[in-house]
Amino acid sequence: MGFKHRPKYERTQNPEHFGHIPGVPVGSTFHNRWFLHQAAVHRGIIAGIAGHRKEGCNSVVLSGEYEDDRDNGDQFVYTGCGGRIAADGSKPRDGPQTCDQEWSNRGNASLKVSALTKKPVRVIRGYKSHPTYAPTEGYRYDGLYEVEKAWMDVGKSGHKVCKFVLTRLPNQPPLARWDSPPDYTGWPTPLHFGPDPDDPNPSEAPSLVKKRRTPDSLDDSNEPPPKVARKLSAPISPAAPIPPTTNAAPARALRPVPAQSQANAVQAVDVFALMAEMSQPRRS
Repeated sequence: MGFKHRPKYERTQNPEHFGHIPGVPVGSTFHNRWFLHQAAVHRGIIAGIAGHRKEGCNSVVLSGEYEDDRDNGDQFVYTGCGGRIAADGSKPRDGPQTCDQEWSNRGNASLKVSALTKKPVRVIRGYKSHPTYAPTEGYRYDGLYEVEKAWMDVGKSGHKVCKFVLTRLPNQPPLARWDSPPDYTGWPTPLHFGPDPDDPNPSEAPSLVKKRRTPDSLDDSNEPPPKVARKLSAPISPAAPIPPTTNAAPARALRPVPAQSQANAVQAVDVFALMAEMSQPRRS
């Protein structure tokens, strides 16, 4: 998935937090998945489910990629991850189901846990989701939902799929629709997270994904790691003498060979003299 525009600011919030992200009002829009990631609303750049097998699901993205999804706005049926394996062994992000989905998938397992814990899940709708509630472009944060139910079902493709019912929690700003702009009076004004229109080179933003230098932190800085002086190792002491072997073969090799009798003695052959004699031309 290529991105022409990427955010140039650092992420300051924890995407593994359950609930609203401070500074991101409901109804806020995002230019692409990179801005969702950097605003900590949804951690995954590609995956539609972000969460953990033990703690539960933090956020999901409705992108219209699964034929079994049903979106009624305040409540929707969400299809889990997986179930697509191409003939060459690759796992495409879209297309028809080719095999069964499984609860062992991390995203599916996290939503199943959330159905038990009832922790809130952030819901984002993409421009390819249900046309009644989809934004005209990019992505939109539509608030917190609760996983009401999780079960395994047979999908339209004939393969098993993990399904979930999510219901919007009360006391939130109204949900946006294509035919009726929401009234945010009394609520924080939604923001737009996208490229700076005054930036002359918005497509040249550096990648913000860095390798984890520690298990608990993600370093988004562009500074190189500090150089660490290498310590000289202590001088190596001489190797200890090898103890005598107890192998019988070398011991036998050191034993004197008994003298052979004159009858059985084999005369030594001068190999070089023999080779010189063989190299002389034969007489006719």
